[in-house]
Amino acid sequence: MYRNLVALAFACALASCTGGNPLTDDEGVAVGNPLLDEDEVPDETETGNGDGDDASNVFGSDLNADLTVNEMSFDPATGELVLNNMPFDGDDNIYTRDDTISDAIGSEFDVYRNASGPASYYAVFRLSDTGYSQVGTAGTESYVSFGYGGAAAQRLSGSGALPNDQQTYVFTGEYAAVRTVIDSEDGSTMQYVAGTATLRVDTEDFDETGVIGGYIADRSFFDANGVQITDLDGVGDFITLKDSDINFDNWTISSADATVYTDNGTTAGATGSWDGLFAGPNGEEIAGVVVVEGTGPIGIDPDTGNYVEVDVRETGGFIATR
Repeated sequence: MYRNLVALAFACALASCTGGNPLTDDEGVAVGNPLLDEDEVPDETETGNGDGDDASNVFGSDLNADLTVNEMSFDPATGELVLNNMPFDGDDNIYTRDDTISDAIGSEFDVYRNASGPASYYAVFRLSDTGYSQVGTAGTESYVSFGYGGAAAQRLSGSGALPNDQQTYVFTGEYAAVRTVIDSEDGSTMQYVAGTATLRVDTEDFDETGVIGGYIADRSFFDANGVQITDLDGVGDFITLKDSDINFDNWTISSADATVYTDNGTTAGATGSWDGLFAGPNGEEIAGVVVVEGTGPIGIDPDTGNYVEVDVRETGGFIATR
């Protein structure tokens, strides 16, 4: 199967020599231009926790083969973000902060764009206040289909092990995402999402693995220019993060189902997966990634008053603290 890359500038170069408070589930935008066929991600693409047994990294390739990022680094001194292994995002894979859009969205997450390259990539990233963890996700409008992207959650300090003085914990924090929209009329476009994350942890039951689950709520949507899409304010959707196991050897979280519910929790929409890890010397933080694909609302039809729904992929991340 092939993907069609859509960046006319690249074509020219080639020719001459880019919510609510639910319980957990127990179960002004640029337009792409079709150009050429790019092979699908090969079967041997590495998945899982990055460099072999390195449990300090969780990458989205474990959840979706199109999320090809396999390394993420951030330099606080320069503000540069590096996301490795996405095609056509520039020779050095460098992403720089978009100050205007970051401020407009009003989240602890910042918005980044690739500094060079024929394809246009959009990213959200956050380094936690303590420096114990960081998370970033990316997507592109440069394909007729969803194209490539990435997601990474990293433990920077501590083992992530929770203390033994209590059995249950609640973690809360912020969530942000990039949302690739496939519109038959307008082509591929990008949106940003900001929300909140809540996770509940029980380290004693189940006996061997404990359990963790939660939800993403209070979601607000923004176009690629950082303008809030107010038509979606009343959509009433949230993402359930199905209960999952905890690996107590390395304090990572096994992947589990993620489901978007709309109409205030009455209708299931896009589906996918989530996973993550604990961070800090006493498990103070959870950093995780979420990816869902399917139909989702992008606005309201002025003729009918109903939501316009198209194919979307949302690639998000969260950092939550206890």
